[in-house]
Amino acid sequence: MNFESNILLDTTIGEVQKALRAGDQPAIAVLEGALFRQHSFADYLRDPAKAAGYDQRLAAEVPEVDLDRLIVAAPMVVTPLPAVSEDVQRLRSPFTGPLNADHGEYEVIAYTLFDVADGVTTGMVPFTRNPDATFSFGADGDEDFVVSIPVNPSQDFPGVGLLRLILDEDLHLRADLRPSAGDTP
Repeated sequence: MNFESNILLDTTIGEVQKALRAGDQPAIAVLEGALFRQHSFADYLRDPAKAAGYDQRLAAEVPEVDLDRLIVAAPMVVTPLPAVSEDVQRLRSPFTGPLNADHGEYEVIAYTLFDVADGVTTGMVPFTRNPDATFSFGADGDEDFVVSIPVNPSQDFPGVGLLRLILDEDLHLRADLRPSAGDTP
């Protein structure tokens, strides 16, 4: 991951953390290029049809910004599925119910990052909801040390629907979404 993408990831994860502290659980999307666009979608995780609509809206903005990179990040609940494999986990929206400690569930910020030079990176950043309703981020309570876990995403992973709309079969930005040589942002 290049420096600019790393900064985008850290900044966006920080924005989701700030929203969680404020009592919100939005998906945050950022498009960077000649222009910069940031969106917050409060119901991205509540309604799959609205999430698909947001993905289409973001895809329509890609040519306008002369895209260099983008990210979609959202809080999710992870359920390990050890009966399938140690590496298999199911993600669900936090709006479908509280954590189920009996199933080993935990909370994460799931993200999909695309950089035109480096390709796609997906991962999750664990966090903890404390008994007093505050949150702890980072490793061992050190919020400056955020741990990101790479994942192989499913079709409903945040941001994957957007990538299906903007990438070709080789995982490059579709030619019809790139500005032509005569266009100016």
